Amino acid sequence: MARLRRWVLWAAMLPIVFPWLVAKAVWVRRDSAMRRRRGDRPRLVYGPIPIVSIKYMSEAMRQAGYETLTLVDEIYAIHGPGDFDRLVDSYSGQPGDGSILGRLRGQTMTDYAAFAWLIRHYDVFHFFFDGGFLRRTPLRFLEVQLLHLAGKKVIAMPYGSDVAIPSQIQSAEWRAGLLVEYPDLGRNERRRQRWINYFSARADYVVACLVHFETLPRWDLLTIHYYPIDTDEWAADAISSAHDGRSGPVVVLHAPNHRALKGTDALLRACDELREEGLQISVRLLERVPNRQVRSEMQKADIVADQFILGYALTAMEGMSLEKPVLANLSDERYYGRFLTQTRLADCPIVSTTPAELKDTLRRLVTNPGLRGELGAAGRRYVVREHSYTAMARLWEGIYRRVWSGADIDPNRLLRP
Repeated sequence: MARLRRWVLWAAMLPIVFPWLVAKAVWVRRDSAMRRRRGDRPRLVYGPIPIVSIKYMSEAMRQAGYETLTLVDEIYAIHGPGDFDRLVDSYSGQPGDGSILGRLRGQTMTDYAAFAWLIRHYDVFHFFFDGGFLRRTPLRFLEVQLLHLAGKKVIAMPYGSDVAIPSQIQSAEWRAGLLVEYPDLGRNERRRQRWINYFSARADYVVACLVHFETLPRWDLLTIHYYPIDTDEWAADAISSAHDGRSGPVVVLHAPNHRALKGTDALLRACDELREEGLQISVRLLERVPNRQVRSEMQKADIVADQFILGYALTAMEGMSLEKPVLANLSDERYYGRFLTQTRLADCPIVSTTPAELKDTLRRLVTNPGLRGELGAAGRRYVVREHSYTAMARLWEGIYRRVWSGADIDPNRLLRP
């Protein structure tokens, strides 16, 4: 019933709101054109989905001299108080009167007010494939058109579930894991596909990345990862142990928010079997804990076990930055063959292992502290070169030169060996 009331209210407001936003966009368009002609750097906004990667992207570009804003419509339990700049709710022009109608009116006008303010103050909008700042309104599939009318640019990029179309996924293991963690994916394919088709057709630039590219009908950049990590913040300030599983326990850290997608059961089983062989292994399992706690615990670990179905993600980057040896699965040719030839993924020192190989891989690392140290040092060098704020700012500046300034450059060249 609340959903019906919301849509009735939105429909009643459209004859007023839509012409107002069109007029606002037309009014802003001249300023956007002037900024491009003057060669001004684009002002960057990220949101509204609260994925921590946009925090790092914003910070990297801010350090490079860009004006940036992260604006999200909610905060998750794993986030810290300073992870994002503002909440969409902060743009509410009226708090409502406490009634259901008042609350709906306040939320509806908040989304429109936030959008109207953003097109006046920012130039390049970064969205995931599940919607922009108007995604909760009837104008959700007109947002990019309104931004283009205002002379703005839109970059679309995936983060995971936003581009998860089970029927199009080649890996049976990855598909099965997704359906365990997100049982409604199959039922909601058409809705998700509509979002993917919308941004693929309308965005000025589409960035695809490791694992999250196979369901996209289009991409302009194919990179390992498009977001950075603060390698200064994630710098090692603790020495890993020299234990070899006999002289003392080796600590393996695993931080799965989604066990079925990370291969957690295979990891726990491998560690149990190695303990039966007499090796001392301590597994530190972190689930849905704040990001700041993850860093503290990871400093104390000897090995970071990331994920064993497909790819590597932020946990692996954090582990490498802290000079920890990292385990992940980079063995599926269907996903990694292109990256090995078109990017510098071949240089990545992550120890690639499938679930079936985990026991042997872990035994080799647990019993060889010297090898762990070599891999940790190599990981730090790799992540600084490929995923640091400086490295990613260089890549994104190339994208903005093409998208905002119209320069005839190909950012893909910045990724090649």
